[in-house]
Amino acid sequence: MRIITILILAFALMPQSAVAQHDSGARAPFVVEHTYWIKPGKELQFIGLFEKSRVPLLRAKIKEGRVLWVRLSRPHFNAINEQWDLRVTVAWRDADSAVERTPQAKGQLAMEQQIMEELIMERTDVPIQEWSLNDVGA
Repeated sequence: MRIITILILAFALMPQSAVAQHDSGARAPFVVEHTYWIKPGKELQFIGLFEKSRVPLLRAKIKEGRVLWVRLSRPHFNAINEQWDLRVTVAWRDADSAVERTPQAKGQLAMEQQIMEELIMERTDVPIQEWSLNDVGA
């Protein structure tokens, strides 16, 4: 629910030029960065559960065409407790694709997702804007 609120707010606050570009044929992907802070010592358990339960869902959304690409990253060294533990960047085809509801998980998958939620100390979901150095005028 929190992500839907953020997505709606981000879309509402977009400059009119971005909205006009959204209406034209050349639409940029809608990129959302999910950052997780996990309970100390539980990072590998969380990542294992994430790969088992969420990665197949993301792959299915890529196959459907709703998601263009997904990038998973984690710090090579985690020296301080304030450091995030996992960052998942998802490029949705458009904002509408990111807001579509998915059915609730059942059985084992629901239990794994509940365990994952219990391992999270903090989480942020932030729509971001990415661009390539090739896009910047020389």
